Amino acid sequence: MEKLVIDGGKPLRKKPFPQRIMFDKREVKIINEIMKKATKENTAKYLDRYGGTHVDTYEKEFAKFFGTKFATAVSSGTAAIHSAIAACELEPGDKVITTPITDPGTVMPILFQGLIPVFADVDFDTLNLTAKTIEEKIDKKTKCVIVVHLAGVPCEMDKIMKLAKKYNLKVIEDCAQRHASIYNGKYTGTFGDMGAFSLMSGKHMTSGGQGGMVITDNEEYYWKVKRFADRGKPFGIENPKGNVSIGLNYRMTEIEAAIGRVQLKKIKKVAEKRYKIVEELRKGFENLKAFSLWKRPENSKPNYWFCFVRVYEEKLKYDKFKIAEILSKEGLPVGAHYVIPMYENPFIKERKTFGTSGYPYNPYAPDIEYKCPIAEKALNSHITLYIHECWKKKEIEDTIKIFEKVEKFCLR
Repeated sequence: MEKLVIDGGKPLRKKPFPQRIMFDKREVKIINEIMKKATKENTAKYLDRYGGTHVDTYEKEFAKFFGTKFATAVSSGTAAIHSAIAACELEPGDKVITTPITDPGTVMPILFQGLIPVFADVDFDTLNLTAKTIEEKIDKKTKCVIVVHLAGVPCEMDKIMKLAKKYNLKVIEDCAQRHASIYNGKYTGTFGDMGAFSLMSGKHMTSGGQGGMVITDNEEYYWKVKRFADRGKPFGIENPKGNVSIGLNYRMTEIEAAIGRVQLKKIKKVAEKRYKIVEELRKGFENLKAFSLWKRPENSKPNYWFCFVRVYEEKLKYDKFKIAEILSKEGLPVGAHYVIPMYENPFIKERKTFGTSGYPYNPYAPDIEYKCPIAEKALNSHITLYIHECWKKKEIEDTIKIFEKVEKFCLR
């Protein structure tokens, strides 16, 4: 007789889900070529971005892939966001609107630049910012919006860009969780003033553990990003007398860029496979009563990073944390909760910024309060299902069967 594992039954899937395979002999070959050259001459200069050609070539190939004029390689996704914000040259105390459902790497650079993060609420079904929720937070101090294409699903960029034009706002697209997602026939990251990418090890493609990239069609932003990411070096300036602005060392290395170049060649296939996997899952979820996948805009083709699964607790005997435990014991790779709203983190809640000063909240926005009820409800209503491009038909079928089994035994 079939029973849940928690009731003494056997798991529907005993075999672990497959590991993701990201690398092959191409990455090994290109790294070995760099190391052989460095070893032969007994120098590390070939590992630095100015000692070789891989970083420069990677930037050109990245820009060409996404259809932008410029790309600047940096050391991480956080560095990409930070460099893009710095390129906007905002004044201390200016406000930057973003989503409360994101990584700290989206928000910490805002504070480092002496700016005030403002959290707009989200659409419940996509967990993304909308033009409407952004507009509700705009005031005379608002200068910039950072949109996050959460889990690979694009935001409504046509409406957001129209809003930005109305209020003269700069737009940075945080593309950390979406590489090669398409909206209205264009890659996300190409709608705003700049697109910022994370290339860390867990993303759709990587530049060797860490890395980032900023893309833009605006030459002025390009040079400002490039300068900030290398301590204010006077790139693009004639007859410079020294470093022209403050900045940090966010350079990418030659080995990272070499790996990134190989990975870039794989991203279209990765995106296509992930899209097909999730769309097959959507079909399988259609007959479920207590679970559904989060929504994607009809005019989009996401490169999904993971899946949000809505849990209808009112239809089940257990809350979503217990349901996630049950699903996991049946063999499914799930997480009970994604993140807490960004404003619930101690670094924001307790103003743990620069020493005990509370800067930039003090003096610019000492009384600002954060509350995004829809975002909180959405986070509390969803679990995460971890998918990747190495899933086959069997993994899709087993995932649907596990949800069907859990629903059968857990419905009220």
